[in-house]
Amino acid sequence: MRLYDSTIPSGNAYKVRLLLAQLGITYDVTELDILATPSETRRPEFLAVNPNGRIPVLEFDDGRRLAESNAILYYLTEGTPLLSRDRFERAETLQWMFFEQYSHEPYVAVLKFWTYWGGLERVPPADLERWRQRGQQALEVMETHLGSRTFFVAESYGIADIALFAYTQSADAIGLRTGPALRAWLERVRDQPGYVPIKADPLGRVP
Repeated sequence: MRLYDSTIPSGNAYKVRLLLAQLGITYDVTELDILATPSETRRPEFLAVNPNGRIPVLEFDDGRRLAESNAILYYLTEGTPLLSRDRFERAETLQWMFFEQYSHEPYVAVLKFWTYWGGLERVPPADLERWRQRGQQALEVMETHLGSRTFFVAESYGIADIALFAYTQSADAIGLRTGPALRAWLERVRDQPGYVPIKADPLGRVP
């Protein structure tokens, strides 16, 4: 099994790394320089792996490949305690994973990227304000949902938590605000068996 990752810490690739660690699955890694010009993910050799030109991609020993971080999470947890067997709870899991990709990641992750690697001073003020506003709105939705809950679905740690943890853990560092329920949940995720932190930034730009 091979994971196509980036040289800088990617929250989307980290989701897969964290899950593989918690499932005890060994794998090889190919790291791509997404800051190169052009990005190594946009060059022909990688486009042959994923025509969408994005990481992560998980390549299986039989040659099949699966892209999109949340699809990979869903596939790997089939039949494990990290994905409920209950039909409604599985739909709830997907609900939060779709929320992460549509309402959370496009703002929190993008703000993180431009803050550390993209040259924030070049971002039009209107775009920056939109990222901050909508990212904060997503965090507030999560804060409200958690309330007195332990995890996002059925009081049990699962892939909805992994999907949302990857970028939420950076929110305060990039100027967003996490509430007490979110901060307590972040610590519960870090306390899970097999937890591994996101990898260090080789460029030293991420504290």
